[in-house]
Amino acid sequence: MRLFIAVNISERSRELIARKVKLLKKELNPKLKWIKKENWHLTLKFLGECTEEQKEEIIEKLEEIEIRTSLEYIQFNSLNAFPNLKEPRVIFLEVVKGSEFLEQCKEIIEREMIKLGFKRDDREFTAHLSLARNKKSASIDFKDIFLDKNFINIYSKLNTISLYQSKLHPAGPEYIELFSKKIQ
Repeated sequence: MRLFIAVNISERSRELIARKVKLLKKELNPKLKWIKKENWHLTLKFLGECTEEQKEEIIEKLEEIEIRTSLEYIQFNSLNAFPNLKEPRVIFLEVVKGSEFLEQCKEIIEREMIKLGFKRDDREFTAHLSLARNKKSASIDFKDIFLDKNFINIYSKLNTISLYQSKLHPAGPEYIELFSKKIQ
């Protein structure tokens, strides 16, 4: 089973982001594959294919980890893309307030998962919420309004850290929450 660890945003924030995404869908290339709002999350660690035994070890480790924050919320306020805006493969909301906390969470998770035999992901971490994928290399005309920092200025409480199973289907991935723990 394919597993990953992520932080979840509040339901209220999902609704606010969904309204903004509705505007984006009208203006951007229809060939984009939009991610369903119930699948939105902030990935900390992709674990890849895991056994049932590994899943249980991961859950035990997540139960032990203490993640505390004094942050009231995180803030999204700009659209961006991987690898870049000219040739986007993934369109996402960038976290501007709270990115340091999420990076610390990622480091804690990395350290603990290394103890279980998982490899460290040394790529630069960008705290983000993926909105769409561009598998067909569709050309995209990012209008200035969408790149304006005020277009998306949304705050979200950090609810939980979760272990998810990712099942891939032709219609898109299905994410099944296997374990969840409140962020304190």
